[in-house]
Amino acid sequence: MAIIAEYIWIDGTKPTRKLRSKTKIIHTEPTEAQLDDTGEFTLSYFPGWQFDGSSTSQAEGGSSDCLLQPVRIYPDPTRGPDAFIVLCEVFDAQGAPHSSNARAKLRAVLDAGANKEDAWFGFEQEYTMYDGSRPLGFPSERRFPAAQGPYYCGVGADEVYGRDLVEEHMTACIEAGLLIQGVNAEVMPGQWEFQMGGPDGDALKASDDLWIGRWLLYRIGEDFGISSTLDPKPVPGDWNGAGMHTNFSTASMRAPGGMKVILEGIERISVRINEHLEAYGTGYEMRLTGLHETCRYDEFKYGVSDRTASIRIPANVEEDGYGYLEDRRPNANADPYDVATVLLKSVCDLH
Repeated sequence: MAIIAEYIWIDGTKPTRKLRSKTKIIHTEPTEAQLDDTGEFTLSYFPGWQFDGSSTSQAEGGSSDCLLQPVRIYPDPTRGPDAFIVLCEVFDAQGAPHSSNARAKLRAVLDAGANKEDAWFGFEQEYTMYDGSRPLGFPSERRFPAAQGPYYCGVGADEVYGRDLVEEHMTACIEAGLLIQGVNAEVMPGQWEFQMGGPDGDALKASDDLWIGRWLLYRIGEDFGISSTLDPKPVPGDWNGAGMHTNFSTASMRAPGGMKVILEGIERISVRINEHLEAYGTGYEMRLTGLHETCRYDEFKYGVSDRTASIRIPANVEEDGYGYLEDRRPNANADPYDVATVLLKSVCDLH
């Protein structure tokens, strides 16, 4: 037998960490303990591995070995049967979590008490597709297309670009078992969004799935000759940036009377502005200008149905009196582990 496993990890590139992956072929037969009750492979079947950390900004050349520890497996829709995607955490040669391992930091916050909150996360991942050096839909014969307006959730070849890739990516996410909730064209030509997480999207599952969703976007883009960027302001001027709006709730927020808990959580968030911005991705100053459906990065406000606020309370949440909040500040290039960590620390009042 031969099992194909794509080992995926997040590197140490600064200021924005990137995805890396390499392929392992496993020839050993699984033991009974490495299969679940339905005969499917469990995580224990996939061994640890190592890589050259000096090539990923995670080690020096004189001591370059870093370790990969599998933490979640998915069927690989890009390769078919007997192929898996293996998400890994990075550890140093001594077996300690690497300093770039944001997932380990999130685990520590959950273990410190945030687990009891039963928090759910939903990430709205915006991205911009490029053909060469120009966003899809930006014609080569002139500098800019028609002003934004008709592109958001649009239809037609004169308004929407890259739908074939978007559809294939959406299908791959479903086949991989990710908690994908939807897709839509965004405000700028060539800009799209997919939503990941939602109900049952605990901090680790929602964040893991988002990273794998990003990897699938890049990998499938190879087949189309299209690259995707998470740049928070891909085109200067009167064009929307790209964010990763984060929907967040705890069990008490979702219970009747939860609006009081939501407002208490927003109050805790409001006094930790810099701590949150540091976790919300590089380049937020270019995107959070107070224009294009944003609040300025150095201001803080919340409001019902207000997309110019730092935090939006959906209209139906106010009507019901319970539900969730949306933090509109995270950039498209933010690390979901970092975003989940800082939200949990603030709302749960952990230090």
